[in-house]
Amino acid sequence: MRVTVNIISAAKVYATKNIEDLEEKRIVPNMLLRRRLTRNAKIMLYLCDKCGFSGGKVVYASAFGELQSTAAITDDILKNIPISPTLFQNSVYNSAPSYFSLLYGDKDEIITISSGNKSSSDALKIAALQALVSGERVLCVATECLDIDKIEEVNSCTKYLESGAAIVLEVTKESKGAKEIQNIKEDGILRSLHEIINVVNMSAMGDKKIFIDL
Repeated sequence: MRVTVNIISAAKVYATKNIEDLEEKRIVPNMLLRRRLTRNAKIMLYLCDKCGFSGGKVVYASAFGELQSTAAITDDILKNIPISPTLFQNSVYNSAPSYFSLLYGDKDEIITISSGNKSSSDALKIAALQALVSGERVLCVATECLDIDKIEEVNSCTKYLESGAAIVLEVTKESKGAKEIQNIKEDGILRSLHEIINVVNMSAMGDKKIFIDL
């Protein structure tokens, strides 16, 4: 089945190590909540802000999830140190969208996708299906944060240790002028982000209507 979607807004961000300014003090004025945020959460909230999205259905994708919290937990286990409850809480795949829900009081549906290199591709399909069934706008967002100790010894798939992309989409019955998702390649981007990055780049070039095969 094929649907046509309008891209309402789109954003992307990435850096070789740490993204310098995610504007978290402005976006998350509550200091206690802000201090608990993972890097994935900060990137997601930044992208949501850039897309003008503060409530509604969310589809979140990440191939590696909360790698930093997971690595910190395993380090504590190796050192026989008690595991921090905050680290444990922040180790699950839906940590980032959960903080979005807490920040905005959003009680709508959140779906988390993790399917390796296909993560953003599958997330786009789920988001389009959500928009089709609900008739609402849906946020589709993917983030990756790989900046952990000695990552350089095993990393051969990206030059950006922090990255993310997001779009807000809605289904339309008007397919005239819609395009297939183009492969607008950006060197060094993780494959788990490719599909959403491609859509963001198409949107920046003026292509706001695309086909998505469910």
